[in-house]
Amino acid sequence: MRNDSPSPAKEGIIARIFCEGTLTFKEFMEAALYHPELGYYTTGPRPGRQGDFFTNVSIGSVFGDLLADYVHALWKLNDPHEPFTILEEGGNTGALAGDLLLRLYAKFPALCKQFRFLASERMAHAMTDPRLEPFADVWEQIDDPFAIAPDTVDVAYSNELLDAFPVHRVVWEGPEVGWRECTVRLRTNGQSLTWDSQPITHPLLNSRLDRIDTAGFQPGHLTEVNLDLGPWLQRHFRTLKPGGTLLIFDYGITGNAYHTPSRPEGTLRAYHQHQLSRDLLAHPGQQDLTAHVDFAELERDATAKGFELVRLVDQSRFLTECARDALLEMERSLDGKAPDAAQEKWFRQFRQLISMGPTFKVLELRKPKPNA
Repeated sequence: MRNDSPSPAKEGIIARIFCEGTLTFKEFMEAALYHPELGYYTTGPRPGRQGDFFTNVSIGSVFGDLLADYVHALWKLNDPHEPFTILEEGGNTGALAGDLLLRLYAKFPALCKQFRFLASERMAHAMTDPRLEPFADVWEQIDDPFAIAPDTVDVAYSNELLDAFPVHRVVWEGPEVGWRECTVRLRTNGQSLTWDSQPITHPLLNSRLDRIDTAGFQPGHLTEVNLDLGPWLQRHFRTLKPGGTLLIFDYGITGNAYHTPSRPEGTLRAYHQHQLSRDLLAHPGQQDLTAHVDFAELERDATAKGFELVRLVDQSRFLTECARDALLEMERSLDGKAPDAAQEKWFRQFRQLISMGPTFKVLELRKPKPNA
């Protein structure tokens, strides 16, 4: 597929390649998704039927309800007189934050007397959802998450954030050549983009690739490596209180199944209006680019930074455990009667959430307490 149609982001990328000669795919993905004025996320895609992707939040409020119940359970383990800080990273328009805050204030007023809510998001329309309007005085948007003071956050979470981190794309050229980094250059017409490759000079990237078992790989085997997870985890480890929790919702692959001969094109995908696009370089700034999370690598990075692994489970199992009390309460309230419209809607959304498939995972990490 050719990618000759213009877009503002593409014109900026072409100008940059004209000056620099080539871009790594990671540099291309960063510009296509996060350029301050032209990137896909910074110009305002929204999840749901009008966007390019569905999320847990676009299904309805149930995800926020269950997350609020989970946060309350963590709060009960703390000193109720101590301030309790929640941090959401990558909250998009703030829909999840609005659902969570509404549930907390409706069900857990004691917690709400002692807590503060921080939100970190750099995309367009950040934290503008109308659901946040009743809580304008109780949450704060953080433009620079590195500015959060150390040891101040009790629970941090992200929902479908890590899959949008820019990644290095690499190609296995056989045992005589080894790995090369995929790059983006201009075609001879100077108006369209195409692929190239170059030797890998990044030490950490080389180190990660050395751990991949290439037995069975054919020349031309493609995969991707995310080197931004370690610094991201390190920042959260710094800001969490001892005993604090980091909760990661995302789709990805566990165990040693990420880099296998059965996946010769890796997991990188492009989406536009809910349709899969086979051309990753087409329409930069106008289509989503995403790669599955390598949860085995994420676990290794987390333990290397000092985190304790609490659990890694399918999202359906995690949410079902969170919903246990709510479902029992609903059953008691019905007492044999048919559910009303609101109850039926809640349960329908819950069923949809837990049917999103085993690819959706939840990783729960904890910052150890001293001498624990």
